[in-house]
Amino acid sequence: MNRDQRRALEKAYRKYGKSRTEAKQIARQMYDIDNIRLDGVGKPSMAKEFREGEEFKLDLEKIKARKNYERMTEAYKQFVNDNADTVLTAHVEHGLVSAKEEPKWLFWSGDLLKVDEESEEESGSTEETKEEKSDEK
Repeated sequence: MNRDQRRALEKAYRKYGKSRTEAKQIARQMYDIDNIRLDGVGKPSMAKEFREGEEFKLDLEKIKARKNYERMTEAYKQFVNDNADTVLTAHVEHGLVSAKEEPKWLFWSGDLLKVDEESEEESGSTEETKEEKSDEK
């Protein structure tokens, strides 16, 4: 709902005898309902706070569950599929997050998974261990 639609709704409610504040409250509630983002199972999905340079992965389930995913460009879908398991570096601008490696695409922070530095270190050490074992054989 944009500003004009909200104002028209307020005007309509005032015609039917609602006070100005009641009309604004009703319009605001409807606006909030329109702007709640839902994850794949219909639960509200909260935005996450990202800092510049933080590492993240794409949450494929949430991105593909969006009702407008099918209308996205093929290049965007290809980027999402190609980078499903890739760790990307955040560049934050105006509340949206883009990847420093590929700044063309903007993401809502609720569609991203933060990468824990500890889990990265653990997975890196297990990979080194596997490589050392294969070298010993």
